[in-house]
Amino acid sequence: MPATITIVGRLGRDPETRYTPNGKMNIALNVAVGHRFRDASGQQQERTNWFRVTAWGSLAETLDRLAQQGWLAKGREVFISGRFEAREYTGNDGQLRTSLDINANEVSLVGGRGDGDSSGGSGGGAPSGGGGGTFGGGSRGQQGSGSGNDFDDLPDSGSDIDDIPF
Repeated sequence: MPATITIVGRLGRDPETRYTPNGKMNIALNVAVGHRFRDASGQQQERTNWFRVTAWGSLAETLDRLAQQGWLAKGREVFISGRFEAREYTGNDGQLRTSLDINANEVSLVGGRGDGDSSGGSGGGAPSGGGGGTFGGGSRGQQGSGSGNDFDDLPDSGSDIDDIPF
C-alpha cells in the first residue's frame, strides 16, 4: 500500500506543464515546507524540505489553467495530498541524494496570491468564491471530478484583483 502524505508549503518556482511522449499532460510543482525549532543551545533554527509534486489528468489541466491565469505561481501557498515516495539517486557531484516525490491527488490554494497573506483556507469552490480552492478527488484518487471547478469568472487582469475577497 503506497504511503499517503499531506503537506502545506510554498511553490519554489512557477509550475511546469509537461507532456509524456504519448501526449499525456502532467504538471510539476516544487514545494518548500519549512519548520522552525530551537536547537540544544537554544538558537532558533529553520529547516526546509523540498518536495517534487506531479499532478496528472484533469487535475493537471485545472492546475495548468490556474497557472496561466496567475493563481498558481512561485511563492503561492498550497495544500497538497497524495502518494509519497522517497527516491535515492546519485547527483552530478557523485553524492547520494534523496528526492521526496508526491503524486498529487488533491491540491488546494491557501491564502492570497503568494503575497504572504494566510487569511484564506481551503474551500470547496473556485478561488473567487472564498479563501481558496480545492482541486482533485482527495483520498478517493479521482482527479478534478465534481462541480465548482469552473474558473471563467476569475479576473483576466491584475486590475480586478482588488475584487477578490482574500
